[in-house]
Amino acid sequence: MDKWFQNPWAIKGVSLLIAIMLFLIVNLESGTQPTGLPITNNSKVLGDVDLHVYYDEESHVITVAPETVEVTLRGPQNVLTLLSLRSDYEVYIDVRDREPGEYYVDVQHRNFPNGLTVNVRPSTVRVNIQERQTVSFPVHIELLNEGDIEPGYTIGNPTANPSNVEITAGTGVIDQIAAVRAYVDVVGRDATFEEAARVVVLDQNGNELNINTTPPAVDVTVPITSPNKEVPLRIGREGTLPEGFAIESITAEPSSVTIYGPIDVINDISFIELMDVDLSDVTEDTELEVTVPVPNNVERVSPENVTIRIDISEEDTRVFSDFIIDVIGLEDGLDYQFISPEDGTLNLNLMGSSNVIGRLERSDLHLYIDISDLSEGEHDVPIQFNSPQNVRMDAGRSHVQLVIFSNDEEVDNDIVENEESNEIEQEQLNEQNEDTS
Repeated sequence: MDKWFQNPWAIKGVSLLIAIMLFLIVNLESGTQPTGLPITNNSKVLGDVDLHVYYDEESHVITVAPETVEVTLRGPQNVLTLLSLRSDYEVYIDVRDREPGEYYVDVQHRNFPNGLTVNVRPSTVRVNIQERQTVSFPVHIELLNEGDIEPGYTIGNPTANPSNVEITAGTGVIDQIAAVRAYVDVVGRDATFEEAARVVVLDQNGNELNINTTPPAVDVTVPITSPNKEVPLRIGREGTLPEGFAIESITAEPSSVTIYGPIDVINDISFIELMDVDLSDVTEDTELEVTVPVPNNVERVSPENVTIRIDISEEDTRVFSDFIIDVIGLEDGLDYQFISPEDGTLNLNLMGSSNVIGRLERSDLHLYIDISDLSEGEHDVPIQFNSPQNVRMDAGRSHVQLVIFSNDEEVDNDIVENEESNEIEQEQLNEQNEDTS
């Protein structure tokens, strides 16, 4: 390369080329033609030349105006050829001094090289200027394929973040907007999910409008819950309250929870047993925060924690006199007669809080014996009780005596009388022992 520049002929050739180029450029700017060189006029068509629109961008929007025009240039070929060296020419319209409305405006141009004739087609364009508006629209979520989610699962109300988008456009365009939506496909989904969705602007016919929104997309959250059902809670107990105290109530807040999981699993669950509450040290109203156990194969429980409330009071007593003993389980063909107590009734003592036992009726209580599978003859049968929760019952004895006989026989009254006599003698003996002590 250094040897090439040391060649005097090479230097002279480069100098001549630079001189010719400078000569052509100077004549191109001045509009004169170099003498002594053959110049040929020609034409050139520039298609799809951007049409720049100048308008008041703070207050107006352009809703109608062509984006491009066609420009035909005529002039010396050397000028047309060198046009590609310049990019500062412009074709434009200027409506910055116009109010909203529709106008026909002449197209203008500038910065084309001197010596060229410029023709723009169309030379006049229609422009619609509208007042600029920015309006907030709520985004409605449209779920696709809702019927194709996993069986037993439920779709909640989807939400968008942000819930509204802004649209800036002319008044006429704003008036065309009927809905703003985001579409989300839920096919095959079996859990809550979130995804970004493009915002679509629709007109009254459901056609999409070519309008930009801010933002152009929203984050959509679609809640999907597994099969579930509500089940009650049961509170276990251990121990008894200290003497002199009675239970007003033991409740859970809330009293039921919702379990989630496969349908065949949750259908077999009718309740959930909470932890056993130890009553032996409870001497005042108490609250316990406990965790709800999750049954096997259940996905989750809601809520996860509940409060157990224990309300107590002083123990009170109430007596139901001559309470009839119910007899169950008597076989066909047999009958019975009480020996002791002879009339088949007892004085029933109830112990509990005054509020609880004060509301009880006889129909709320059940005092009974079960003589199933007992044969003919005399029997000592244990007394059994059914009473409301938080109530203790005492009948003064744990057993009754009766005789079972065939319907074809009559009971031997001597047996009954002897048993009663024995009972009286035993009671008198007990009283004598108490006096002696």
